Parts: sequence; C-alpha cells; structure tokens
Amino acid sequence: MKAYISVLILCIAILISCKKDDNTHVMREGTYTNNSLATAGPITLYVGNKTITEKTFIHNFLERRINSWLTDSTFREQPGINTPFIFTSVTIRGDFAYYTLDPGNSYEDTFRINALSANTRLLVANTESIIKPTVTGELSCANVAKYVRRNPPTYACSYFNYPDSYCTGRKQLQLNVEDDHLVIPVLTYYFARPIAPGIICHTYERYISDDFNKDILSKLRSEDTLAVQTYFVKLYKQ
Repeated sequence: MKAYISVLILCIAILISCKKDDNTHVMREGTYTNNSLATAGPITLYVGNKTITEKTFIHNFLERRINSWLTDSTFREQPGINTPFIFTSVTIRGDFAYYTLDPGNSYEDTFRINALSANTRLLVANTESIIKPTVTGELSCANVAKYVRRNPPTYACSYFNYPDSYCTGRKQLQLNVEDDHLVIPVLTYYFARPIAPGIICHTYERYISDDFNKDILSKLRSEDTLAVQTYFVKLYKQ
C-alpha cells in the first residue's frame, strides 16, 4: 500500500512539473529586433476609483487636457495593431543582454539578466549612470514615475536638492519571454491633480521601458486622473 501511494505521489509530481514546463518558454541566445514596430495596448483612464475604457470619452478628455500631445506619437487610439516605433535590438548572450535603440550606433547598453518569474526577466544595467530621483512620500505630480513603474531604478545621491540632485544608479527594464519572441512593455502616461481652485498640476512621460504597476491605483485620490497606455515591443530572433 505504501509503495502504491509513493508511486501515485511521484506521478502527480511529474504531471505538475510537466504542466509548469508547458507554460515556461525558453529564452534562446541570439539577436532579437522589433523591425521598428510595436503593438499598442488599449488606453485606460483612471479617475479616482473609476476605470474608464470608453474610447470616445478618453479621446475627448485627452484632447481637452493635452491638445496636440495626443497626436504627437504618444497615445495611440487604435490598440492591437502594429505602429511605427523606435528601432530596438536585444542580443542575449549567457547571463547578459546587449540593448540598443539605434541600428547605426555601435554602442550597446549592457544589462545583467535576472529572473522575476518563469517567463519574466529583469534587465539591470551593468554600469551606473545618472538617474533622475523621485521624491518619496504620498503620490504627487513630483513622484508619479516612482509609482507607475513596476521596476523603478534604484539610486544613491551624492547631492540631494530636488530636482537638481546628482544621483547615480542602474537602469532597469522588464523583458517578457513568449513562445517565439521577446517582449519589452513600454509605458506612456499622463497624470493630473487639482491643487487649488483653477490650478491643476500635471505630469507625463513617454515610452518608459517597464510594466505598469497597478498598485498606484490604491494611491489615487478621488480628484486624481491617470491615463495609461502600454506598448508591447515584440522582438523576433534574427
């Protein structure tokens, strides 16, 4: 009876292992590029505790708030289609990834590859560079960049007098491993908060190489507005 139970447990373990393996993709060595394209995800508008995905409402809101910025290669209103994007190349070699955004430039950023999960990697720059700091504390227009990213860079400041601080750290970006390609998620966001009657602070960034950190939603006030869109830079092996 004990032998039967042992065999049964072993079979279950093998089945679970096989199931996990089926969901795990292998990141093969070589050079991957995006052919200067990315796939746009949907734009989502968060207003306080409300989530808005209705395209016409979002379009009208962004047009009122951002004017020409809406059409200036930032938010794309047609998700799920390939859109012109910055040329991106990643070469995987052992524990390192070599990353470039310019096909005519021989310079490559070198990143060490760290596992976040079975199919997600965190690329951490091999060398330090100047990093713009974000102040700590409650979510505000000054520190949205700290909370909107899942993997913000870590840094140390030899002189801190925000925003004129001198800080250095290691750039980071997320890399997802799919069945036949790699994906770098890239964020564009717009944030607004009323701070006085008739006065609204707002801030935005384009094309941050990182995943959206939905924990920021728990930090929004009822009067806050956050528009977010993720582009998926799909890199195929050459």
